[in-house]
Amino acid sequence: MTICTETVKKKLSFLSIILPYGVVESWDNLDPGLYHAVHIYWLRFYGMWYNNFSWKTIYFWAQMMYTLSVLWLVCFFPGIGEVVYLLKRRENIGNVAEGLYLFLSEMYTYVKVVVFWFNKKKVVNLLEFLHCKEFKAKEMEHREIIHKSIKRARFVMTFYSTMCVGAVSVGIVMPLTENFNILPTNVEYPHFNVYNSSTYVAIYLHHIYYKPATCIIDAVMDTMLAAFVASAIGQIEILTFNLRNFDVVAERRRKKAIKDNKYIGLQNNNNYFMKCILKECIVHHNHIMRYVSMIENAFSLASALQFMLSVMVLCLIGIQFLSIENPSEYPMQMVWMAIYLTCMLVEVFILCWFGNELIWKSTGLRQAAFDAPWLATDPKNAKYITLFMERCKRPMKVTAGKIFTLSLDTYTALINWSYKAFAVMSNMKK
Repeated sequence: MTICTETVKKKLSFLSIILPYGVVESWDNLDPGLYHAVHIYWLRFYGMWYNNFSWKTIYFWAQMMYTLSVLWLVCFFPGIGEVVYLLKRRENIGNVAEGLYLFLSEMYTYVKVVVFWFNKKKVVNLLEFLHCKEFKAKEMEHREIIHKSIKRARFVMTFYSTMCVGAVSVGIVMPLTENFNILPTNVEYPHFNVYNSSTYVAIYLHHIYYKPATCIIDAVMDTMLAAFVASAIGQIEILTFNLRNFDVVAERRRKKAIKDNKYIGLQNNNNYFMKCILKECIVHHNHIMRYVSMIENAFSLASALQFMLSVMVLCLIGIQFLSIENPSEYPMQMVWMAIYLTCMLVEVFILCWFGNELIWKSTGLRQAAFDAPWLATDPKNAKYITLFMERCKRPMKVTAGKIFTLSLDTYTALINWSYKAFAVMSNMKK
């Protein structure tokens, strides 16, 4: 299967210019860039990646103009239309809920983009930190772990972005079922009627462009954090393997040293190499903790904003459900809102699930150290293991704004808050 895959990739190598890195390229080198290649590809496609050109060059201004054009088409122009629509219908809570949950979910996507640009140095440092020597695969098992970790990160990005684009596709085709009396997003503009025949066609075509673009950008911003956490989880799994099998790894190193003529008389037993492996484990653990701290610093604000706005958006969708008096007469609208609600729930679940995995995997390091063959080593090496177990008492975790911990407990609390807010707003409606 692997040979066939590599053969197909070689035949499609001419597409490498237009496809994300890693689609047709080999993964044999386990380049850390594979974690975020798809994210960076789409950010560049929509002009949202960092402008690394000098401001004195034409490339800088060309990218700047492209970025501003995309922002106008996918953020500012539809945002103005949605605000005007809300202002004209502010007396009807159903119409307000319908317009507000779409407006908020779109606008906070670009708030996350602004935070992403503001934290450019932190994000770039994270990408560079992944290339440190402590994160390199040294054993065959390490390569398998990293390969699975990369595959998981890329799958989540592809799955969630495809799900979101599929969801908005339902909204895009919804006007067909309503005899083109509505638009995918309710918008109005001060100086022209959007339902004029020629204007309607232009606005509808604009929706076909900007709705998928917003979804892809939003999916990239959310799953990029998940990809960084996935890479940290992969490193923890490597560390777990090294701890549980440090005697096996030490024996491999000893044999390799003999083969490379680096074996000297003082290293006449396996304890020397066991000590080296345990020291490497401690250094590796330090680097993982530093890396997780860098992830939190780079994405803490964006994830905090997302959690708070998600509560509001979820309860607004619930209000919109209640505002439809005869749901059977609007099947496509009901389907659209159900799919949109699902996307919002999955969006937050992805972050909380990866955060929860990080907590449990890091908690398991203590057990992995205890399960290690420490009885087979000398007392000095056993002390290293004892110290390491003490350091692992506090699990690694990523927080959102130092308020929410990315975990499944937080996800449950988020759903609970959304329901309470929904109950309050539904009572206000009555």
